[in-house]
Amino acid sequence: MDKIGSLEIGHSHVKDKDFSIKREIVDDENVEVTFSHRHFFYAVYWIHEGNGTHTIDFEEYQIMPDRIFFIKPEQVHFLCTEGKMKYSALQFTEDFMIPYSADFQRHIPVCKDLKEDEKIRIRTLFNQIYQESVSNLVNSTAIIQSEIHTLMLELERIGINNSCTSIIPDILDRYKSLIDRSFAKEHQVQYYAGQLGISPNYLNVLSKKHLNKSALEMINERLILEIKRLLLRTDNDISEIAYKLGFNELSYFSRFFKRHTGTTPNGFRIMMNKIYRK
Repeated sequence: MDKIGSLEIGHSHVKDKDFSIKREIVDDENVEVTFSHRHFFYAVYWIHEGNGTHTIDFEEYQIMPDRIFFIKPEQVHFLCTEGKMKYSALQFTEDFMIPYSADFQRHIPVCKDLKEDEKIRIRTLFNQIYQESVSNLVNSTAIIQSEIHTLMLELERIGINNSCTSIIPDILDRYKSLIDRSFAKEHQVQYYAGQLGISPNYLNVLSKKHLNKSALEMINERLILEIKRLLLRTDNDISEIAYKLGFNELSYFSRFFKRHTGTTPNGFRIMMNKIYRK
């Protein structure tokens, strides 16, 4: 059973739209709710006023003016505000952006603070998307899709410029995508290197150079994230979660999780339920 709500746009369990944009709203539960949940859609939240914390996949970020958040489908997140929060929100499904899915949202940071020139560009794009959404003109959907794609490219550029990092090679993007598709069954670097047509050693060299972590660490991080999500948002037994993620021995699964988190799966579940349950 899913304990953490898996919500559609409108934050209900019923899907009735693929796109929504709101500007400068305050505490609208149709846009965002105050308990832990996950989305079946992408969301961009631009904070204008307010304080508090925003927890995204177990990482805590401060809520503050001119901070922008990007939430992907399946991420567990939780807004804990101190008083009122004013923000603008753009929400859309993967299906809505199919024309641009091939190169969509690869390097957009989870959280970024906007500089003055960046605020101007983001505000212009938000306004264009909003105006088009209420225009009722011919080809409005295609124009909205194009403008959202432009916004995503702008957020990606902001992330790259602010971090001063080099562009990640395409082969590592492909590696990340392969991990997302196969991590529940394939835990070895050799498998992914074979799918990419390169040696495990070369994949490891690229990963360390551009991501500052080994190729195996990338697989393990994705596994740990999924274990955490399942421990928090489902009532599945620990053994069920282990089997679902390709671990044949429960004892090895528990040791693997504790080695990477410092706690047992059951200990993590108890701790997180105290923090994130409504």
